[in-house]
Amino acid sequence: MTMHRWPILALAAASVFFFVSTGGRAPAPDYDKNPRFALTGLKEAGPSGAAGAAEKLFDPKNPFNIFINYELGMHCVGFDMSYCCIIPPYNSVQAQAVKAAENGGLPQLLSPADKVRLRYWIRDNSYSEGNKMKYWGALKDVNGNGRADDPNENIANYVWTHLFIYKDLTGTLPPDWAAEKRLRVGLDIPVQIDSGPSGKSVSGGTLEYSGPRGGNIVFTDTLIPEVKNIALTLTASHLWDALGLPLTAFNDSRRKGTIRTIGPADFQPYQYATARLEDESGTPIVAGGKPVEFFGTDPADLPNCYACHSGQGVAAELSRKAGLKIFDLEYAYWKDNYPDVSEFMARLSQASINILELHDAQAKTAFLRDFRKDASSNRLGEVGSIFCADCHGDNVSGNLQTPRPIVSGYKPVKAAALSEAIHAVHALRVPMPDKAGRTQNCQACHPTHWQNPDKNDLAVNPLQIIDENGHPRFSDADQRVAGGGCYLRRDSMANPYVEPPFFLNEIGKWYLENVSTRDENGAKIQGIRGLMCTNCHNGLTQALQASDDLKDVVGQAGQTLRNKPVRDVIKAVAGGNAETFSAYYADPRVPAPGNPLHAFYANHKGATLVRAVKDAKGNLNLLPWNAGQGDPVPYEGASGGSDWWLSAAEPHCANCHLAPFVESGGGGYFPIDQPNKYSLFRFSKAHANLACQSCHESAHGSYPVRYEGENDTVDRTSHEQALQFSPDGKYAGPVTCAACHRVNMKGIPVQLKGTDYYGDYWAAVTLMHFMRGDDFELPLGDLIKKHPYARSGDIVAKGWK
Repeated sequence: MTMHRWPILALAAASVFFFVSTGGRAPAPDYDKNPRFALTGLKEAGPSGAAGAAEKLFDPKNPFNIFINYELGMHCVGFDMSYCCIIPPYNSVQAQAVKAAENGGLPQLLSPADKVRLRYWIRDNSYSEGNKMKYWGALKDVNGNGRADDPNENIANYVWTHLFIYKDLTGTLPPDWAAEKRLRVGLDIPVQIDSGPSGKSVSGGTLEYSGPRGGNIVFTDTLIPEVKNIALTLTASHLWDALGLPLTAFNDSRRKGTIRTIGPADFQPYQYATARLEDESGTPIVAGGKPVEFFGTDPADLPNCYACHSGQGVAAELSRKAGLKIFDLEYAYWKDNYPDVSEFMARLSQASINILELHDAQAKTAFLRDFRKDASSNRLGEVGSIFCADCHGDNVSGNLQTPRPIVSGYKPVKAAALSEAIHAVHALRVPMPDKAGRTQNCQACHPTHWQNPDKNDLAVNPLQIIDENGHPRFSDADQRVAGGGCYLRRDSMANPYVEPPFFLNEIGKWYLENVSTRDENGAKIQGIRGLMCTNCHNGLTQALQASDDLKDVVGQAGQTLRNKPVRDVIKAVAGGNAETFSAYYADPRVPAPGNPLHAFYANHKGATLVRAVKDAKGNLNLLPWNAGQGDPVPYEGASGGSDWWLSAAEPHCANCHLAPFVESGGGGYFPIDQPNKYSLFRFSKAHANLACQSCHESAHGSYPVRYEGENDTVDRTSHEQALQFSPDGKYAGPVTCAACHRVNMKGIPVQLKGTDYYGDYWAAVTLMHFMRGDDFELPLGDLIKKHPYARSGDIVAKGWK
């Protein structure tokens, strides 16, 4: 098997060198100005130039491109909601369509103004409810009348009632708004079977275009009584989108029998979302004799709760020792009464009851007070399925209030943010350190199914993080070497085959030196092992976010730690103690005193969201977080989800990468992001309004995903997706300029001819990341004056690795 090496252009947080002792940087090296790919898959455009000085030029191989992604790159979700719903099923199909350059002209980002539309479907996955999912079939009192027998009373409608609109999904707020005029999703606007909250169906349809303001704008309320009608923009600008589909990991052709028969071999987590370009009447647009169609990854998978919480699993055994018994009755019921039930599904039901039984025992809830041990359905009785966000605020589902405003079946209480509650208890009870001290429970709990179904039996695949009973496999090894899942052995940051340039800032270089190129014993190695989840989701990320007060996010003018020497970062974050910085902030190790990973979640204090002042009449006014007056309001003061998940304090590319390899400026999607800070990757754009995710794919599954052949690759879909745009049929890294532009032999757009950029592929890539807003409309001379080659070349040299 041949391994191909690919560069990373702008990933969320690669790896880095440690310069604390000197505080300086070695002289900038010269670098190879050629790309890491050939142009053998492109169409030669013919020579250009005067006789004797002709150069070869190449045109894009595709007349059109459709770049498809999903906001997160992974979705951790259940499919049997009979017992509980942690996070609602919610997979989007997002796309951008580009007409490639003709005759050396400019590419064109397509919108409805071009009299086109995009039709979408999921390959071999046209339905969910039934033998793939129980969501609409799980009864729940939605209207609060004490029963669950009215139309549309099910958990699929119940989970969305905190969201509402007044008129449309464009954010219209009437001047005379009133609570009684609200149209609540799931209550006044039923969510139809196999559809998401915006009405788009798993079976396919047309994508909606979001326009310059973004789209799918809904409202919710906050914990501050005076602050209502907060607009949440769920789709970023200039995207085609089918929002929040209830997608499963099960293909139509493989799903036989009832839902009780599902087993590990049925999982195909990296689904193929397909988009076809049509004219406005619905006629397919044809190029090269075939319709313009592309596919992209839409991942949907199940967390591994069942491994620990059922059978002889770690949590199940501890539960038995504590005297808990109902979860074993649940397993026996399914095995004794349904001959077709798989071991997997019997254990999945057992695990659901175990989790609820543990919650009742430890949090003094009464979720199982009406447990009906002989019922064929609705086994929780009048309680109904449990929605965790009823008590645990959750930004990702738009629930900022805790308790949630419409709750039935149990008395809700104000509880910790959902992410905080789940991660804190697991970090404390099952820290699972590998030999390096990094927790294994991130990839143990989050989905680990592979696209090859032969790899999905936890008992026999030695590359699975845990066995079938939740015992970690890499306690005496480095999980980065072997473990596989929705991040490990998949994402570019866990890909050992990447090559520079990495475009790293000093923090990124610290990671490269101290994490990525170190083994489980801390010894230096040749090559790269990459980063773990906790190298991005940690205290350093939130400290960097808190430090930002940027006037120019691309140039990093203003206040920030991101462009400082790492010794200054260590001083600001950890009081100058390098050991504390490493073990408690940048690379938390669970065996360290105080279990820094548990402390990160359990003792978290959210960043300042806004500042509040009252006028002479006592009216509350909210000011920006960096206003010079007013009382600070932390995220948890307004949102029960604090600043976890879908908020400004999430990890950023800017943590580890030099500007301009950073996100867009925040504030446009407030409160999801904030002014004078970085927006999220999923909301960010670079040149010509191209989304970062169009060229780099989604976080947790960014290009190049690790490829190890047809049978041994975790995520074949993303690898195959990248090859649709590959200039040589092998390169599967971020999308290149050659996908849309006519280029020279170095892969550089012909628009840059006559400038120093024309001979330096990596500097041209840097220029492209500098270009924001209307920069792509500037005359060439003005563009080069604004973004000179010398600066771009210096960035490449300094950030190479």
